[in-house]
Amino acid sequence: MRQESPAAQQLSDANVGWRRLRNVLFAKPSRDQLLIAVLCAVLGFAVVQQVSIVNSDEVLATARSEDLVQILDSLDQRNQRLDSELATLKDTKARLESGQDAAATAAKERQVRDAELGILAGTLAAQGPGVVVTMTGPVTSSLLLDAVQELRDAGAEAIQINQVRVVAQTAFETGANDEVVVGGVTIGKGSGTYRLTAIGDSATLASSLRIPGGVVESARTAGVKVLIVEKSEVKVSAVLPAKKAD
Repeated sequence: MRQESPAAQQLSDANVGWRRLRNVLFAKPSRDQLLIAVLCAVLGFAVVQQVSIVNSDEVLATARSEDLVQILDSLDQRNQRLDSELATLKDTKARLESGQDAAATAAKERQVRDAELGILAGTLAAQGPGVVVTMTGPVTSSLLLDAVQELRDAGAEAIQINQVRVVAQTAFETGANDEVVVGGVTIGKGSGTYRLTAIGDSATLASSLRIPGGVVESARTAGVKVLIVEKSEVKVSAVLPAKKAD
């Protein structure tokens, strides 16, 4: 039997080793090998995370007192800035809400004021407590004017005679044939029925007309029948056209 030389023996062993390594590298992994690989990967990730946490804790644990004081000061300053920003936002919110409330209040006051001016100018209808005064007989323009003045002095807010709205500028005139003309509108001629509707405190308005020597007494002396009815709510529906702004 021929004995191999030491060099040949080493070459043969090397070839065998390379074949085994190739088989390991290129062989299809088994299920157990895959499972071991996954477990190794998970374990490696856990180790990395643990090392990171340990390192972070170690940084704080090994930090000097001066460094810890600086970190705390930085956190305090940050909290103070956040508190300041929060206070600013709350203040801004309060001012906005206050401004909205003020604007809403001003708008409501403006609406009320416009309504009051519209009622006084006769361009808006009105309703509320008041009286209805019915005069029947030889009514004159001057008698109606006296009644209107008495009602105004008693605090009447809105007055209507038949279908004519009466305001401060309303004229009471007598036509060529004794017509009763109110605000340029002929509402009757001598004898007839005239209805005055006035809004205000009903008791006060009625009392003002009934005072001795007042409208009711003068009307009855002239042969005019007067009926005054106090109501919890009356409506003055006649309006005047709104004047256009120049």
